[in-house]
Amino acid sequence: MTALSWPPLRDALVGDEPYGAPQLDVPVALNTNENPYGPSEAAAADIAEAVREAALGLNRYPDREFTALRHALTDYLNTDGGQGLTPDMVWAANGSNEVMMQILQAFGGPGRTAISFAPTYAMYPEYARNSLTEWVAGRREDDFSLDLEAARRMVEEVRPAVVLLPSPNNPTGTALPRRRSRCSARPPATASW
Repeated sequence: MTALSWPPLRDALVGDEPYGAPQLDVPVALNTNENPYGPSEAAAADIAEAVREAALGLNRYPDREFTALRHALTDYLNTDGGQGLTPDMVWAANGSNEVMMQILQAFGGPGRTAISFAPTYAMYPEYARNSLTEWVAGRREDDFSLDLEAARRMVEEVRPAVVLLPSPNNPTGTALPRRRSRCSARPPATASW
């Protein structure tokens, strides 16, 4: 892939290659979260009908607040381990990449830091760089779990504006325990927890 040379890029981007998962000709492409099974005929018919219905309203902007989606997600989450979640607690966007970028645009930026624990999603440092947020990566244990005391000490030392704790983690697939930790660390006023 050719590096972009014009218009002039920010110095931090010069020479970087765009991120992209390789497109491999394999039966199951786990690196891109693909499903090896195609949709059923019934699902395809439902999608086609939903597209037809949506097309009738293409002359108007959609609901910018994703109200119906947030209500549906809240209902689902409250039956799958959530307790007392309300739609105002749910953030909907066009995929996790957009959500992550919005978090760092809102809470990161010049003079602020984001941290996570490697190995983790390869795009996190890219999002930090793109939002002019300093990136600091701690380390996971050999079994990819988190040493909660070490994580707490790192948060106290770095005082980040954003702490990214994905569950399940990408690429390890490990989940954080459901129980809440009794960490004594107090987040800074701008933290997103």
